Amino acid sequence: MNPEAVPRLHGVDGIRLAMAMTDTHQLSVGEGSEAVVVQLPPQARGIFPLIDGRNTVADLAVRLETRGVSASQFESVWRATVAVLAPCGLISISLPTP
Repeated sequence: MNPEAVPRLHGVDGIRLAMAMTDTHQLSVGEGSEAVVVQLPPQARGIFPLIDGRNTVADLAVRLETRGVSASQFESVWRATVAVLAPCGLISISLPTP
């Protein structure tokens, strides 16, 4: 939850990822027999297009706050989203170098 951390998506852009989510907030990750279906928070769909390798976690929180998502709600959604996508290799988080 470091506000200066920069998230990056791997193998897909945020808009395509958001569009791939089902109406029940599920996402199929992988291909063929390796595919798994993961459950995401509904608000993850609004976060994905903002992940561009430049926006920090703080930037994402501010942008979502303008859409009515409180800081505590963002933290909950962000933690859940990263917890689901990081093990799949779809997202990584890096800290800026000093």
